[in-house]
Amino acid sequence: MRLLLFSVLAGLLAAASAAQAEPRRPARVVSINLCSDIIAAELAAPGTLKSVFRLGRDPEDSPVAALVRHLPPNDGRIEDILPFAPDLVLAHEWTSPFTLDLLRRMHIPVATVKDAHDFEGIRENIRIVASALGREEEGSALISRFDAEMEAARRDGAEAPTAILYQDLGSAATPNSILGHILALTGFRNVVREENAVGLAYPDIEDVIAMRPELIALGVYRPGAPSRANALLEHPALRLYRARYAEEVRLRARDWTCSTRFVARTAARLAAAHDAMDVEGRAE
Repeated sequence: MRLLLFSVLAGLLAAASAAQAEPRRPARVVSINLCSDIIAAELAAPGTLKSVFRLGRDPEDSPVAALVRHLPPNDGRIEDILPFAPDLVLAHEWTSPFTLDLLRRMHIPVATVKDAHDFEGIRENIRIVASALGREEEGSALISRFDAEMEAARRDGAEAPTAILYQDLGSAATPNSILGHILALTGFRNVVREENAVGLAYPDIEDVIAMRPELIALGVYRPGAPSRANALLEHPALRLYRARYAEEVRLRARDWTCSTRFVARTAARLAAAHDAMDVEGRAE
């Protein structure tokens, strides 16, 4: 009898010890930034993500809008967060310091993602969110998927075509930006040589034409919604140059919003454009 009782007690102690050793996974997660929304939408356990930032549900801004459209939106304010009684809040490093400080003073765990300036930055943000959610295996699988998609988009060649990735408001991707790294990965030589912390340069239309890019990749935000911001992309001189001297590919800006794993979609489009130019070059 004593042996049986000892065995039962030992089992209970072992179970209690294992329970203490295994960290509790959050069950009520609130994301208050689009960048954390995008990652959490794919990693959070079913039913645990309770609210996302309002832009996370907008298909023009968010590549995961379909996954979170049923979730209540928030504006990232403390009064939007507390009603969900979260046991984890996901945010961005540039989220309001006031909000983040209040959450920490209330002992609500907070995990923040950062601006990703390269592919490793994308992987690190996935690791941060996966760890906070207790979903490390799922995070590793997502990173593997990202790496495989980026590797599939890799293009090499002795003669790299010149290119520019030109966006609304006249901004162009610099070589040290995420988009600049993607141009290089997919076999293009960026005609923009400037490097800066922002990752964007602002050449005039005349400068873009003078650089003589063989490919003009147009980054379009909200296609089909005319605005003064994207009117520049349809400047007559630029349109004429594209028609006569350069190939063109149009890219959805939402795919590189926040520099998440969805930049692989941009890489795939650019790789396809490279292949098409390579075929045309051989035909000539």
